[in-house]
Amino acid sequence: MINHEFPVAADLRGDAAPSALDLDEALRSGRNPWPVRALQIETTSICNFRCASCPLAMPEYDRPEKHLTLDRFERILDAFPTVEKIELQGIGEVFLNPCAMELIRAAKRRKLSVHTFSNASVFSPAVARELVASGIDAVNLSMDGADEATFRALRKGGTLARYKECVTNVVEARKAAGSRTPSVGMMSVLSKRNYRQAPAMIEIAEALGMDTLIFTKLNSSANRDLESIGLGADERAWLDALPPHPGRVVVIRAYTPWTRQERIDCAWPRSMAYVTVDGDVTPCCNYFDARELNLGNAIEKPGAQIWNDEAYRAFRKRLWSGDLPDKCQRC
Repeated sequence: MINHEFPVAADLRGDAAPSALDLDEALRSGRNPWPVRALQIETTSICNFRCASCPLAMPEYDRPEKHLTLDRFERILDAFPTVEKIELQGIGEVFLNPCAMELIRAAKRRKLSVHTFSNASVFSPAVARELVASGIDAVNLSMDGADEATFRALRKGGTLARYKECVTNVVEARKAAGSRTPSVGMMSVLSKRNYRQAPAMIEIAEALGMDTLIFTKLNSSANRDLESIGLGADERAWLDALPPHPGRVVVIRAYTPWTRQERIDCAWPRSMAYVTVDGDVTPCCNYFDARELNLGNAIEKPGAQIWNDEAYRAFRKRLWSGDLPDKCQRC
């Protein structure tokens, strides 16, 4: 049974509440009558790490390396005038793009909420000050190991010592500016290799003065070889048994697998889209390589046209009918 509620509908500003007729038509045709509200935009396909959970660590992965230009970014935003939130994230390290701060400032000039993710390897004191001054709302910094050996094994190219130094630079820059933003969070991908370090990760986040810590699960949608190290019922039970954290860091536990119905009800095709460094639009971050599924190019077409073009409708119809694509099944 498909859930006839569109979760995004309650968050829309100034849009009429959906009618049963609208919902039935959407489910029948795959057409979404509400506009896209959020974009995840890839700033670069280049990274200085080769993390164990990333496709860039796969020898056969052959995607061309390039940065998103400011002009292309502005044109993408022009294509989606209804968007309220931007997440700067993709296959590469956001801040290797030399115009990353310009992208943030361009989005903030449009009064958009801007979030990003980073491996926290390039935040010198000067770069950290520029980040805070950019007006960005939140930055999540990835850390998958609480000791040097585990960190280096899972986030090849980085060190735990450098991670702590960069986080400290961002937190100190925010404090020096007397700013409440950006919110500084830790993102930890848990697997059989590191889940028992969760308590130590919380301690590190607390000691560094971070605001949030998100524990998420390993996503094997890009590499089936990773399925063997994904969290199982025993590992999740161990994590669930950890006592609530009493400190100031807000700990978010997001490692429980989605149910089939939750996958069908995914918010991505209802309210969000992913845009590659080339401007290609895909249904979500699992389709980070548009060579797998390309729904249109935001440099060449208006976003509203792409949003309800034949390819997008076909994807929604398949998902909402319960015929889950392989990537959705393994998300």
